[in-house]
Amino acid sequence: MTDHAVPCTIRGCRNPADLSPWCCSACAETMRRQLREIEDYAAVLTAEPGRGGTGGTRRASGFGSRPPARLDVIAAMDPRTVSHALGDDDTDGDVRSILGGLDQLARWVVEETGDVRATHRPTVTTETRYLRGRIAWCAGRQWIDELADDLHELHATARRLAGDAPPRPLAPCPDCAGPLWPVGDTDTIAVRCGDCGATYDGLALLNLGQQLDTTKGAA
Repeated sequence: MTDHAVPCTIRGCRNPADLSPWCCSACAETMRRQLREIEDYAAVLTAEPGRGGTGGTRRASGFGSRPPARLDVIAAMDPRTVSHALGDDDTDGDVRSILGGLDQLARWVVEETGDVRATHRPTVTTETRYLRGRIAWCAGRQWIDELADDLHELHATARRLAGDAPPRPLAPCPDCAGPLWPVGDTDTIAVRCGDCGATYDGLALLNLGQQLDTTKGAA
């Protein structure tokens, strides 16, 4: 692993690009995690009204007409759904196809890598798993920031439709006041700032906790 002095090009990241001249290892792992979570979210999505998100709120009988199914979920899981507005009757912000988006990204990576994939009907599982296996290669390409943006958008769509509210930061970063998020697993506990990238673990995390307790006590 080469230590590059230039910063990671992924939007919002301030870490040094330690994995390639364009991407840090933390952002590469974030993209893999997002792909895993997209697969998990897609597995629980349902078009039944009242399930999986705010779009299914039930209304009293006779209160008005409504579709018998969640059209946003149906659109998101249909690869034919157009991703962006095309005409006067379309509106920006329409639901983007999760499956169609993943399929397009996978085709893009296949074209760039020259991979040969067996003929198959694309599914969320097949495309997320292929992309996860190619993140390290993609991280070495200058367009990795574009891939990261697309994955972030697809992840946000899947999370919203599944009714999973975004987590709240644990505390403000003492260096820049940015949001501190948990990182690691049950064996490695740490927090990382979403703005400046500062990471606290071990003794530094313990000291940070004591500082926050003192701040709360003084408030």
